[in-house]
This record gives sequence, structure tokens and C-alpha cells, in this order.
Amino acid sequence: MNEERTQPRRPHDPERYAADEGEGRQGAADAAHADHEPEVGTDEAQRDDATDARAQGRAPDEVDSEADILRGELATLQERLAEAEREAREAKDRALRARAELDTVRRRAESEEARAREGGVDAALAPAIQAFDDLRRALAAAESGDPQGIVPGVRAVMEGLERNLDQLDIRRIGEVGETFDPGVHEALTSAPTQERERSGTIADVFEVGFERDGRLIRPARVVVYQAEEA
Repeated sequence: MNEERTQPRRPHDPERYAADEGEGRQGAADAAHADHEPEVGTDEAQRDDATDARAQGRAPDEVDSEADILRGELATLQERLAEAEREAREAKDRALRARAELDTVRRRAESEEARAREGGVDAALAPAIQAFDDLRRALAAAESGDPQGIVPGVRAVMEGLERNLDQLDIRRIGEVGETFDPGVHEALTSAPTQERERSGTIADVFEVGFERDGRLIRPARVVVYQAEEA
């Protein structure tokens, strides 16, 4: 008779059975939750942006539109800045050219002024040179044995010099008999006179004065009559 071997039966444990069944159900629930959990990344960032927009009371499309406007304004400002820099460079170049031209004009004016001054000196010396030549000829005539010939020569020198002064618009000041004028006459001394009508008039001219266009060049140095007290 064959003996049947049978496994001994484990005693039934209700508490362990309930724990195993609870762990199985929890594992299935976790697996199901993992299958339905959304992916994080770009979608999460988009949700954050949308959340921020909603928090500020704006839609996402409105935020994008404002960003485009700001980018456009930035580009416009950059263009204006570039234009302003270009205009500043051009203004600087114009200023440098104007300064160079001004320096050129100033140097030219100074050169012309110097030439005019030298020309004026030459023109003023011409009568003196002519008088020198006339005096030299008068002295040569006197030394040749004719002393009387010097008088006409000196008179010719004087007349020629006066003509040259007239050409330069230079007028003589100080003649005997003129009324003494302290503005153009310088009194060296006085001469007594018994004629009261002569008092205050020029008795003699020591040096002739000159003026040009109403401007005094040199005052006349004169002797003035002064009436004697009775």
C-alpha cells in the first residue's frame, strides 16, 4: 500500500492575509497613478508663463504682443542713436573745417594788413625822399659858388613837400594871426602887445602842426600875443 505524502497545511492567518492584500492594492494604485502623471519640462514652463499672465490679468497672447512692441521700440531707439552719432560726427567735421578756414582767413588778413602797413609807410616816406633829393641839389648848387641859389632851391623843396602832403590829405595847422586854440596849438611863450585886439592870437609859429581828416597829427608850437596891463 502506497503511502501518500501530503504537504502539511499551514494554519490560516487572517491578519497576514489582509496585509498582503492591502499591499497589492496599493501597488496597483501607484502604478496607475504613474501611468497618468503628465511630463514636466517645456509644458510646465508654458503653464508657469500662463499662470503668471493669468495672475496679472493678461492672456498669453497679450504678453507676446507687448514683447513684440518693446522689441520694435528698442530697434527704433537703436536706429535713432546711430543717426544721432552720425550727425554728431558730421557736425564735428564741419566745425573742424570751419576752424581751419577761419585760421586761413585770419592769416590772410594779417598778411594783407602787414602789406598795407608797409605800403602806408612807403607812401609816407615818398615825400620825405623827394625833399631829400631837392635839398641835396640845393646844397650842391650853393657849394658850387652861388650861395644865392640855395634860397630858390629850399623854396622849391618846401613847395614840393606841401604838394605831397596835400595829396595825402594832410593839412597844415598854425598861421600867424590865427586865434590860439589849445586843442590844436601849443603855446611855447607869450609876446606882450598893447593892441588888445591881438591878444590871444598867434604872434609866431615855431613848428607847424598837421592834421588829417580832423585827427590831430601834431600840434602847432606857437608864440601867443598877450595884452599888457595898463
